Amino acid sequence: MKLPKWATALDLVAVAMAIVALSVVVAGGFRETVFGVRLSVTDWWRPALWSVAAIIIRHAIVRRHPLPQRVVQAVVRWWRDPVTKAVLPIHLATRGGVLAVGFLAIILIGFPPEASSRWRIYSHDFLDLPARWDTGWYLGIATGGYQFNPRADAGFQQNIAFFPAFPMAMKYLSIVFGRQPLWTGVAVSLVAFFLALGYFLRLARDELHDEAAAVTAVMLLAAYPFAVFFSAAYTEGLFLLTLVGAVYHFRHDQLWRAAAWGLVCGLTRPNGCFLSIVLGLMAVTPMWDAVRWRPLVPPPTGWLHLGQRLLAASAPGVGMLAFSAYIYQLTGNPFQWTMQNVAWGRVYRDLDSLVSDRVGYIAANGLYNYASTQTIDFFYLLAVLFVLGSAWPVYRRFGLPYAVLLLVSMLPPMAAGGLLSMGRVTSVLFPAFLWMGGAIPARHRTAWIAVFACLQGFVAVMFFTWRPLF
Repeated sequence: MKLPKWATALDLVAVAMAIVALSVVVAGGFRETVFGVRLSVTDWWRPALWSVAAIIIRHAIVRRHPLPQRVVQAVVRWWRDPVTKAVLPIHLATRGGVLAVGFLAIILIGFPPEASSRWRIYSHDFLDLPARWDTGWYLGIATGGYQFNPRADAGFQQNIAFFPAFPMAMKYLSIVFGRQPLWTGVAVSLVAFFLALGYFLRLARDELHDEAAAVTAVMLLAAYPFAVFFSAAYTEGLFLLTLVGAVYHFRHDQLWRAAAWGLVCGLTRPNGCFLSIVLGLMAVTPMWDAVRWRPLVPPPTGWLHLGQRLLAASAPGVGMLAFSAYIYQLTGNPFQWTMQNVAWGRVYRDLDSLVSDRVGYIAANGLYNYASTQTIDFFYLLAVLFVLGSAWPVYRRFGLPYAVLLLVSMLPPMAAGGLLSMGRVTSVLFPAFLWMGGAIPARHRTAWIAVFACLQGFVAVMFFTWRPLF
């Protein structure tokens, strides 16, 4: 017999207050404004008292399924879940391996001379390990909020170019994690990536109908050379979670959950709004006669249900518009965040010139010269070719929405920045890994995963020793 919802709510309050009390004991109290509400907790006994009161009231009225028993049962169920058993070793090996390689690179290789003026948070090299590159922007938003200087020129970098979901998670979760937003950001990335792998495994099982191929797809994604960013205080872990979570729930017609993940996706990265296109295509696909290439009227599930699906599909776009509304209040231009990307070199260039520049360079200097003198550009080119090359087989095997996800995620940033940051962009495009997991013969899977993992070690060395990776 299930517990009443109010009893479940009291259990959640008891657990939450116990966590807050423990945080105050370990790290001291806090005073924080959360969405305009002032919170102040400086004594551990106050939240502890709330926790005890919630437990007493709940168990005085409903004695079945006591809270300690429910907690133990939940942990046991999670531990015994086949998804946990498949995903947890992959997660621990790849994420822990990246951090280990990064720290060893600092000890054995060290930093290049140009990194002597790098910013630091801790004097201890391991504690300072996550303090790299764009993490500083997320950390600045988490600790100081958004800032805008209207008199700055277009080449001046400002933090309104970064979307809020990840830095806000760093800010508010660090309240109960000892006021350590840097490592809180790493924790958010690691937990989000673990949950994303779980969603991806379930989705891969649905699409591939082959357990071994599904696990291979998960391993390929986790071992991908640019999966390094899932071990850093970067947006990639949260973005992948929201992306695959929204698609998984939408595919299973769980529209409220899909919309919730989609909304966060639109608040996590600028290109998160493109997920609305993908979900919209998933909504109308049942209406389309793929054999005759014409629509079916009426839709198989009815117009009302189609409207509900399209409304849920709009959530990522709504997230982007919500951030734009905030930027309008701050700057007077709702899309000022798009203009700030110019400061990072993201200016429009037609794709023809992007291709012709590299073809011309290789024709004049040879492939070896290109790979040895412009190594990072070469690696990004391989990543782009991998994803774009997978678009057609993804379409043939899984349908138009997944192929469109690859294209809308790749072509706009390429047109506005060339190969800049293409490693990060490609790392979250799960349909490419879904196809690869199903296409690679069983006897070749270990070799592909090993190659990916070796190259991920190379990227980790570059990233953590402050060598340019863009």
